[in-house]
Amino acid sequence: MKKNVIVSLADSNYFDLLNELIDSIKSFENSTEIAICILDAGLTEDQKSKLSSKVDEIKSAEWD
Repeated sequence: MKKNVIVSLADSNYFDLLNELIDSIKSFENSTEIAICILDAGLTEDQKSKLSSKVDEIKSAEWD
């Protein structure tokens, strides 16, 4: 894993904003040194598929 990580959480209602955030981060040259991890709080399978090539990891958000 890379030294620095950006973690974000979203559900399907916020997919467009999450996708824009990831694209914004990736637009910077230094982004290659940063891992992007997503906590899935209700993304659809199609949305996760679209994000999977852009981020380092997608995990289901779990809490009590």
